[in-house]
Amino acid sequence: MKIFIIQNKKLISKTVILFVWLLFWQFLFVIINKEILIASPISVLKTFFSLSLEFSFWYTIFCSMIRILTGYLFSVFLGILFAILCYRSKILHDFFSPAIHTMKATPVASFSILVLLWIKTDFVPIVISFLMVFPLIWTNISIGIEQTQKQYLEMAKVYRFSYFKTYRYIYIPSILPYFISACHAGIGMAWKAGIAAEVICTPNASIGRKIYETKIYLETSELFVWTICAILFSILLEKCFLYLLYYISRKMGISYENKNNATI
Repeated sequence: MKIFIIQNKKLISKTVILFVWLLFWQFLFVIINKEILIASPISVLKTFFSLSLEFSFWYTIFCSMIRILTGYLFSVFLGILFAILCYRSKILHDFFSPAIHTMKATPVASFSILVLLWIKTDFVPIVISFLMVFPLIWTNISIGIEQTQKQYLEMAKVYRFSYFKTYRYIYIPSILPYFISACHAGIGMAWKAGIAAEVICTPNASIGRKIYETKIYLETSELFVWTICAILFSILLEKCFLYLLYYISRKMGISYENKNNATI
């Protein structure tokens, strides 16, 4: 009963906050009074219902999601692999560090234009999502490995743990908080970078292309709809992926506790 009341309070609180922001949005619309600059919540809602009846609307969202998820998953897999390899070899660490720091510092627009010269437009968002998230995964996994308790590793040597047991019972529990923090920050980063790349290279059936077209034709209501959809699906993907990570960690018998020193 107590849990039910707390959950209801949270729901009511979130609903009230959302309602206040909608009122603020409507207030701005009334003050500015120019549909071309800011659309009203009602016109955006009408445009959403109109677009949602079209198959192309959902197909466009699906295609963007597949592109960005592909780049994101590649970055997670290769980020983990390269972090482990660089930990095992200082030469590899010194060799890849400059490239990874360059990835962190290079703007999305510069990467998008450079990549567009080399590959087809449909693959640019995949590559950009990968390039934006890979350094984050690599950095966090590397920190997680370095923060592993040395006495546990010594204990593993004493009891002659295999490599599998050492990684399963010592490294993974140490790395997990850093990995989840990276995934949490990375999926939003991948989504934003992927959409930005789509706006620049305008591949077919993409949210970025639709956003670009609304700018050309001054369709402010549609611009708001596509932007809100991008935000909502980013949050949805983030929640689903994190739930999957928590579920896998529980199945493996690893309890996750958030650590303040996990890098985001």
